[in-house]
Amino acid sequence: MIERIQSGTRGVVATMHSSQHQAQSNAGQIHQAVQALGKISDAVTVISDMNLQIASAAEQQSAVAEEVNRNVSAIRTVTETLTGQATESAAISSQLNALASQQMKLMDQFRV
Repeated sequence: MIERIQSGTRGVVATMHSSQHQAQSNAGQIHQAVQALGKISDAVTVISDMNLQIASAAEQQSAVAEEVNRNVSAIRTVTETLTGQATESAAISSQLNALASQQMKLMDQFRV
């Protein structure tokens, strides 16, 4: 009977040692998992920061594109105005040339 108790006790001790080793192994794996999660968290933070920078840059590019669009529109308006004025100036020059020609003819009539 004592021998059965001792044998049972040895079995319990062996099981306890095995459980202790398993617990230590699990603790090591948990520690590795915690480290991996920490690295993942750091990577997510970096990605989040990059996303904020990208969003900010996109907003700036959008603002610059709008400004360029306004400037191009203003240049088009000025160009259209200048084209109209140049056409008008050409017409006036043609009229002045015709008047000068008439003036010369009139002056030629008064010369003796």
